[in-house]
Amino acid sequence: MELELLWIIQLAPVVAFLGIQLLPARLKKTAPAIAVLAAFAAASAASWLFWSYLHTGGQNLPQEFSHSWLAAPQALEVGFLVDRLNLLMIWLVTVIAFFVQLFSVYYMDEDPSRARYFGFLSFFAFSMTGLVLSSNLLQTFLFWELVGLTSYLLIGFWYEKTSAATAARKAFVINRLGDLGFYLGVILLFLGFGTLNFQGLTRESLVAALSPQTLTLLGLLVFTGVMGKSAQFPFHNWLPDAMEGPTPVSALIHSATMVAAGVFLLVRAFGLFSASEFTLSVILTTGFLTAFVGASMATIQNDIKKILAYSTISQLGLMVMAIGAGSSVAGMFHLSTHAFFKSLLFLTAGAFIHHTHSNDIGEIAEKGGKNDLLAVLMLVVGLASLCGLPPFSGFFSKDMILETLKEKNIFFYWGAIFVSFLTVYYSCRLLFVILFSKTGHWHGVETAHAHSDPAKLRLSRAVPLVSLAAISVGVGYFGSPLNAGLLEWLGGPAEAYFNTTLAMTTLALFLGGAGLAYARFKNPEEALKKEREGQGLILTVLRRKFFVDDAYDFVVKKIALAGAALLDAFDRKVINGWMVNGTSYNISKLGRLASRLQNGLLQDYLSWAILAGVVLIFFIVL
Repeated sequence: MELELLWIIQLAPVVAFLGIQLLPARLKKTAPAIAVLAAFAAASAASWLFWSYLHTGGQNLPQEFSHSWLAAPQALEVGFLVDRLNLLMIWLVTVIAFFVQLFSVYYMDEDPSRARYFGFLSFFAFSMTGLVLSSNLLQTFLFWELVGLTSYLLIGFWYEKTSAATAARKAFVINRLGDLGFYLGVILLFLGFGTLNFQGLTRESLVAALSPQTLTLLGLLVFTGVMGKSAQFPFHNWLPDAMEGPTPVSALIHSATMVAAGVFLLVRAFGLFSASEFTLSVILTTGFLTAFVGASMATIQNDIKKILAYSTISQLGLMVMAIGAGSSVAGMFHLSTHAFFKSLLFLTAGAFIHHTHSNDIGEIAEKGGKNDLLAVLMLVVGLASLCGLPPFSGFFSKDMILETLKEKNIFFYWGAIFVSFLTVYYSCRLLFVILFSKTGHWHGVETAHAHSDPAKLRLSRAVPLVSLAAISVGVGYFGSPLNAGLLEWLGGPAEAYFNTTLAMTTLALFLGGAGLAYARFKNPEEALKKEREGQGLILTVLRRKFFVDDAYDFVVKKIALAGAALLDAFDRKVINGWMVNGTSYNISKLGRLASRLQNGLLQDYLSWAILAGVVLIFFIVL
């Protein structure tokens, strides 16, 4: 029964992808229905599997269904691994993928290329489910690359826009840089350790088999792949540009799929990373830099999707910090809560964008965004979870990370506190701009357009938003003092205790961040104008994105391209010029010279013979 459900989860999306590609042109309009039904089948199978094991307390886990693939010194296998970790993850992925597919019916209704869109989205879901269910690192890497390919296709979906095509290439190239280290790490691990199966990659077995230096090298190499996929500093800058894709794509990429894949891998292969304290220190430091940079950048953005994108970077940094501090449970718990409220926030942003035709929060407010009551309510729920306001889910998972960091390192604890303060500030800034701005003359037109949507489109808009909001509120309960079932499921404590100090700290952070945002944005039009015209070192650093893009431009344009030009000149002048072409040219010249000795004229032969004789006699006499 388990294996049958696993095949449904894995194959339903790819069957939808192939079916959509094979549809004749006149039937392409059925692509949304095919994709949504396949996503529903996968989500239903994953839910059935997850809840059935949850009901029995996870008995008979883990289970592995594998098959020998390649005969090497140690056999390479392919197959499914089912344990507590990926049962939770596959449920997150399939459920959110279903809601995103359903919302896309509403969002992409007027797009002429929606059949291509739903095909790519289905293939993306197939790639991610394959990654989560993989039983070993090599199989994970193969699906990891498919996730990268489909993200490239979806980010650049509107490829006729130069910015979208450029963003897709940027995401693809930066992820390939990180994946190079991942690939080398997989090869060296297999050669040195003999197996890539996750069940064999325990800390104890790795420490017994490999030297500390080797374990550090392997951990850092695999972590570079995580840095690319989960947008860790300095590989984070592809993620905000990825907003060029359709908004539901952003909801899927930024919640439980692509960017979460890196954090999932950290938890899945935690035995490898925890085998080296230095590797964990690098992970912790990288997570802090990512969280700080992402939260700082979100404070000055006016594009609603980029605010949420930088927020995602920051929250991913907090997850990575938790894992670097030694708590994979805290990192995975925050990934679980973040997946739902961040997908809710992106879909809510899509609802605003769809009717106002603008990403700018000032224009959304001017065009009557606050009159869309459902979207505003969903925005409040999502932002409350993001800020960690009790009793929303983000409160429980964020506080668990703070508690972990406080026990590990006080510096990183206060760094995470500051990041949390910035999170409240930019969240309230976004909310206050939309709520407090004066609406302009667009209000009536947009509201009329909203009411003109057919009932099925309004339903495909409302159901995902309300469902994700309900889960966002409820999922935190299973990591709360009332019920720590999710923490226990992940191998954490059977009981969660209410930390009064952290609760008071969270409340102070919320009041401080919200108060600062209110003081600055109670008159949004004037505040945004001042922000645009403002000067100073901090604003310059933020506007220049901490100079990371400038550094990449310098490395690529000044160093890499200059080096490439030098190598090109060497290739043309030396390799092709002197060696390849020069050799053939000199041989050709020698051949032409030799051909003159055999021109068929007797008088020339006699002349050469006399000349040779004279030279010979001269040397003999001499």
